[in-house]
Amino acid sequence: MLPRENLPHRGPGGRPARHGFAYRALGLATAALLMTACSPAVFHPVSTQDAGSSAAPSSAHEQHKQELAAEEERLASGQAEAEAPRQRLEDETDEEESADAEDPVEDEEQAGAEAPDEEDLRAVPAPDESTPEGSTPEDPDPETPEDPDSEDSDAAPEDPEQSQPETPADTPSFTGDLDSYLDELVAFHPGDISISVAELGGQGRTGSSAGAESRVSASTYKVYVAYGILSRVESGEMDWGDMIEGGRDRATCFADMISVSDNPCADAFRGELGWEGLRDIAADTGGPATDFIPAYARSSANDLTAFMTRLESGSLDISAEGRSRLLDALESNFFRDGIDAGSAGSVLNKVGFIDGYLNDTAIVRHPEGTYVLSIMSDGSDWDSISTLTRDVEAALY
Repeated sequence: MLPRENLPHRGPGGRPARHGFAYRALGLATAALLMTACSPAVFHPVSTQDAGSSAAPSSAHEQHKQELAAEEERLASGQAEAEAPRQRLEDETDEEESADAEDPVEDEEQAGAEAPDEEDLRAVPAPDESTPEGSTPEDPDPETPEDPDSEDSDAAPEDPEQSQPETPADTPSFTGDLDSYLDELVAFHPGDISISVAELGGQGRTGSSAGAESRVSASTYKVYVAYGILSRVESGEMDWGDMIEGGRDRATCFADMISVSDNPCADAFRGELGWEGLRDIAADTGGPATDFIPAYARSSANDLTAFMTRLESGSLDISAEGRSRLLDALESNFFRDGIDAGSAGSVLNKVGFIDGYLNDTAIVRHPEGTYVLSIMSDGSDWDSISTLTRDVEAALY
């Protein structure tokens, strides 16, 4: 069997092309030529003397040509009649296409009847699974607030649970018991928090939440170091002009240790005082939970509040000049994200932060009174410390 590409070409209707009119006409013409070429007159010309006898073959040839012509005309007519219906169908199709091209409105109307308009699609809300809770498929322009006096402003929302925000839990209210109030406050914030507050003057109120717990002090221990240096200078053992670290004298290092929490200066001072000397300082200032060990210095919110209370009240065993020097350094403290950020008063503070521990101890000189606040935390943040300060201050004043 021949491959398909070698088979004779097939015409319309699946018939071989050789059955078409063109092939049949060509066949007839070829037959005519062959008959003419094979005529005896071609191979054996008629002589002049036989001219009279040649009239008969010539008439027969002419008759044969006429018959071929008639056959061709008949075939052509038949082919035309066979193709007439197809041509009419093609003409009708062309006319319909031309009419559609000239009148697109009808097509648009039909298309509109079959498919929804694009604006209609936009108006259909998305399913609940694809829209976030509390939102609508098409949010209004955020820069154009809704008119509260408009007719729709009082309309009830379709889904009250999604459109209305959740009511936040009530924050604690101060009822006069400062300890309980502080316990409730710290529960609203992340991390492990201890807090201690003491009001100086006024009603003299004090309170704490886990205030006696010994905690990593971080750089708040430097207030104890500062007290030790002040005591040694005033006793004559040391001098403010002594060179301490990095070309800085003792006075400069003292200020830097408190205001910018400089560590090299604190290390130098701690080396001069020694571990035992620092423990004695803690005992002198009344801090039972404060201890100095090579790993981490430790203290408590109550110990820090006690120290700052004695400093502000002038009961530490240092001169007025020494007290002013330390208070000035605390007032110029660089770090202000904790107690200072939440207070409406003037804050003199020392912060400490290391490995997730955030601590702040401060003397707060509020327009309505002075108080001391110490907050120590593990795993909390400065925002919590500032918020606690604001709530404590609101309770006091």
